Amino acid sequence: MRLGPSLAAMLLIGLTILTHTAHAQFTPDDTAAADSSGAFGGPGSLTFGFERNVNTYLWDFMGNWRAGTGPCRVTADERFQRTLIRTDRSTVKDEQSLNLGAEHDLSKQVALTASFSSFIFSDNRALALNDLSTNKALFGTRWTPLPQFQVTPMAGVSFDNQQGIDDRGFMYSATARLQDLTIGRTAAQAELYSSAEYIDPRFQQEHRGSADFFAQFAEEGLNRTQLQFRSVRREFYLPYDSSLDATRGVAFPIESRDERIVTLSNALQYQMLRTLRLAANVDVTQRDIARTRPVRNPNEAVPFFDADISEFRLNGNLLLLYDNREGTTGQLRMELNEREEVHEIQSFDGASATSFSRQQSLEQQKNNTIEQAQLGLQLSHALTDRDTLWLSASTVKLQYDTPSEDNYDDRDELFVLAGLRWAHRFSPVFHASVAGDVNLRHTVFIFAERSANNTWNRVIRLSPATELRLGPSFVSRNAAEVVANYTVYDFETPGQSQRSFSLRQLTLSDSSLLRLGDVIWAEAQIHLRFYERGELRWSAFTLRPLQYFDERTFSLSFLRLGERLRAALGFRLFEQRRYGYDGLTRKAAGTLRSYGPTASMRLRLTPFTDVLAEGWYQLTSENRSETRATPNVSLRVIWNL
Repeated sequence: MRLGPSLAAMLLIGLTILTHTAHAQFTPDDTAAADSSGAFGGPGSLTFGFERNVNTYLWDFMGNWRAGTGPCRVTADERFQRTLIRTDRSTVKDEQSLNLGAEHDLSKQVALTASFSSFIFSDNRALALNDLSTNKALFGTRWTPLPQFQVTPMAGVSFDNQQGIDDRGFMYSATARLQDLTIGRTAAQAELYSSAEYIDPRFQQEHRGSADFFAQFAEEGLNRTQLQFRSVRREFYLPYDSSLDATRGVAFPIESRDERIVTLSNALQYQMLRTLRLAANVDVTQRDIARTRPVRNPNEAVPFFDADISEFRLNGNLLLLYDNREGTTGQLRMELNEREEVHEIQSFDGASATSFSRQQSLEQQKNNTIEQAQLGLQLSHALTDRDTLWLSASTVKLQYDTPSEDNYDDRDELFVLAGLRWAHRFSPVFHASVAGDVNLRHTVFIFAERSANNTWNRVIRLSPATELRLGPSFVSRNAAEVVANYTVYDFETPGQSQRSFSLRQLTLSDSSLLRLGDVIWAEAQIHLRFYERGELRWSAFTLRPLQYFDERTFSLSFLRLGERLRAALGFRLFEQRRYGYDGLTRKAAGTLRSYGPTASMRLRLTPFTDVLAEGWYQLTSENRSETRATPNVSLRVIWNL
């Protein structure tokens, strides 16, 4: 991270003024004394992580610090991530963000404040914005004229680097907060924020605000109304344009993006009866985005036209919660959602009428409206002291419409999900359950141009499970699952190339944990999965199998579960056998095998420091080809300061 000399000097002076008392009074080994004396003494943590997975390497560093309960306070947050992908042309991506803040109270009403923020991003891939950095230093005051009201004006400098162009200039920010204001039975709070950066030739700004009102209208009733708005302007350098450089002397044109969002929401909670509670919510959002370029090349094959995007959202939901305190609970949920999206463009002097008409048609094809209605029910009932029954059901109706005559994506979708689960406790050491559900989805395209894609998807599932627990030293969990998945096209013809298909699957799993000593355990896991894909003729319910897979996973681990050291050492084997079909005869098509040792560890060096490590060495072979060895490792160190 490189800072300009003026920025570094301002940051050093500001932090020195605000934190000289901290350096004189605080040491990490004397937190208790610092807390009692009113100087520094706050919590913090450092985390370092490293992970390798095949040819991807990831380094991750995080740190935060909070210090001070007296007249001086300091905060710091840091995050650095590096991702390296090793191939013939290795790629490196770095992301770094740093935030520093300091405050020094001059009186009960006035305090000096300083903040510094830095964000750096670099990626050696050929991307439009692959190297940028932003550094901001601000100084100001925090004024609290009333216990409920606070104002914080700040000013400073901003350094912004994009495409190798370093812009700098004056910036300001201001925050006003109103909190804990009570009017009758209504509590109110509000916040306003405004900032601007004059980094010539670019200009960036952000304004946002919110107001919350909490009203206790009855002993068991609460209503919350919230208004939020946000307006953000950002300007970006585009890649180098030689034609603009030659004609207008603009090597890197600028694109502006303005976004405005306004949201009004209301939430209601009310205890209607002793056993029945109501929760309702409604929110309305208007979002507008404008993209403009002051300088452009009208001779481009596809010239850029200023674009406006408008999005309107209306959401509402109602939830009824039932609980008779005698083993029966349930909830009924109703929800309605609506969204409308509109795209528009504006022409400019010298633009080709043909290019504008073509681009306008493409933009209009993006216009759409979505309406969605949802109804859901969940019930739980204790049949006896040993039996519990759960029932769930829901349905969703979605309607997608596009006003453009050139867009044939209009469709209706219907989702239906219903499930039932029963659990029985045979004894204190043995429990069992069985669950089944049906998931249906029907997609219907309105226009004939796409109606060939109309489909029904039906998924039927049955899954029993058991758990055996013999004292504190042995636990065994077993489960099975049968799934039938059928995707059927509404219009089946003998010559249709896109045919309906099915996926049928059986899964068996077992996991057992046995204590061998005081802190030593052994864990064995078995996972078997068999599934078959095939072409389906739904009208006659005939199936022609295409592929069959047999997957088996076995793992054995020895664990040490102590207070300071938790470690595991084991071995894992995965094998997939693939088969094709000649008519109805199954024939082997290949085998994939992956195996190797695994290890993990969590070591608590001190009450505040942990070391976490995980690794596995993977040997992979396919169809008796050469075995590939892939080491994988993950390391993380955490210091709680």
